Parts: sequence; C-alpha cells; structure tokens
Amino acid sequence: MHKRVIFVALLLLALVAAGCSCGADAGPGAAAAERAADWLIDTFQNDDGGFTGFSTGTNQAPSDVVGTIDALPALAAAGDSVPALDYLRANGAALQAMAAEDGGQAGKIILALRATGVDPADFEGHDYTADLAAHLGPDGAFAVDPYKQALAMLGMAAAGQEVPTAAVDWLEGSQSAEGSWDDGFGTLDNADATAMSIMALLAAGRSADAPSVAAAVDFLATAQAAEGGWSYGAGLPASANSTALVVQALLALGIDPAATDGQWARNGRSPLAALLAWQGESGAFQTDFGDGPFDDFYSTVQAIPAAAGHACRRRVRR
Repeated sequence: MHKRVIFVALLLLALVAAGCSCGADAGPGAAAAERAADWLIDTFQNDDGGFTGFSTGTNQAPSDVVGTIDALPALAAAGDSVPALDYLRANGAALQAMAAEDGGQAGKIILALRATGVDPADFEGHDYTADLAAHLGPDGAFAVDPYKQALAMLGMAAAGQEVPTAAVDWLEGSQSAEGSWDDGFGTLDNADATAMSIMALLAAGRSADAPSVAAAVDFLATAQAAEGGWSYGAGLPASANSTALVVQALLALGIDPAATDGQWARNGRSPLAALLAWQGESGAFQTDFGDGPFDDFYSTVQAIPAAAGHACRRRVRR
C-alpha cells in the first residue's frame, strides 16, 4: 500500500510546530497567519485558556470544548496551543460528550489534538480514536452528511488508521453528478464539503486522478469566482471560510495556491491572494452577511491554517 496522504492542514501545522518553512520565503501567508493568531488570542481567548464560538470577546462568555476545538488548529499553527490544551484537559467529560455526538465531531477532535502533537488515543487517559471507530455504521457512514463524513475519515487517517473501504464508498456514493457534495443542510454544490471530501479521499488512498477526485476538482474550477475565491453555494458571495478550505484542498493535491498564473489564477490573482484579501486591519479575517464586512471568529480560525500553509514559521508568543 502506498503511504496515506494525511489531512494537509494537519501536515502543515506539524511543520509549523517544528519551526519548518513550507514555502520559499516567509511571505504574506505567514505574516497574515501570525497577525490573525494575535487577534484570535487577544480578542477571544478566555483566562482559562478556552474559547467559545458565540462570544463578543475575551471572558464575555464561558469557554466550551466546541469553540476551543475549533480554535485549536489555528492556535497550533501559531505555536500557542498550550493554554487551550490545558482547558481541554480540565474538561474531559465535556470533550468526551462532544466525541460521542457523531463521527464528524470525533474526527474534528482527533485532527485538533494531532495538530498539537498530542496522541488522541491517550489524551488524559481517554481514547478518542475508539470513540470515532464506534460511530462507523454498517453502511460505511460515520455521520449523516458528507462534510462530517470527511471529517471522520480525516480523523481516522490522522490517527494512523486505515480508512474503511465502506466509508470511502459512502462518501463517493453521495457525490453529485457535477462532482460536488452538499453540506447536509440542503446547500447543493457546496465548495466547503467538496474541498473536505477531496482531502478525505486523498487521505483514504484515492489518487488525484481517481474519477471522484478529478470530478470534484473540475467542479471547484467551475465554481471559482472572478476574484479568485469560492462561495459556500451557488448565488452566494465568495468568503474567507470557503476559500480557505479550497486552498487546503489545492495544497493536498500538490497545487500551489500562490501561483499567479495557470488554471487557478484569476486576472493575475492567486487563490491565496484571494484569501488574504479578507484580512482586516485588526488581523482578523472578515465575513459579510450583507451589511458590510466585520471581524469574525470562525473566518479567522478557518483561514489561519490555509494562510500558514503557504509559508510557515514559528510564532513566539509575546
């Protein structure tokens, strides 16, 4: 068997943690990731080291494991994961309850822990890989939608385990005729789920020229916006969140998202440049629901690994 391809964000974050460079120079990606991490920590991290996704700022709402797990890969990219890990260690029961919800949640926990170099099979005496395995159904489904299925498959691969053939078949069986996947909530041709599914299939051993992967890549090419980014679905504006996931999928495919020419460049603008265009003055990545752009927690935590993946370096916490 050829070596499994592990979730590209996890690999890149491991390089960051080791102080390695992922690009020819530090470049705008590394600088953007560092600024965004500063904002994330200064603006949202509570005194106990945790985060909550639905908060107006530091210590404005109690920390929870879901928000902390969401933030952890971004913190790992910045070299600042220790306080968040300490929070998770102190809240093991809540973390185990999260893992018990579905395979997507269990996979997300494994990916976040592995990004920090922690063994998910023995985190404070608990085996989160066993939690993930327990979610596998007889039809190959870890979860009820493709996005969570991809998270589960990526978590299994990140833990060094073979992704079951049935799980791969389930994911490929849910692919649309256009090559995309839906988000599980009625959003067809969803770039986020498609990017995640590409990475999951690669992690499970599919090659870039496998029919399912090739069709998904073709879909992403047709779905790319004129300014170089991607949207959550047809008719919606491009966003940092969707663009960040596609940038990571391109990296997993061996495609340079910083290239200013070739198939993925739009008017001389690379996908990475399109992502970085959503970074605001504060360092946060922004979103816009129609009333103007604003600094956003989720946009920032999703954008940091993709930005850091182009040119990684260790950040020293001040």
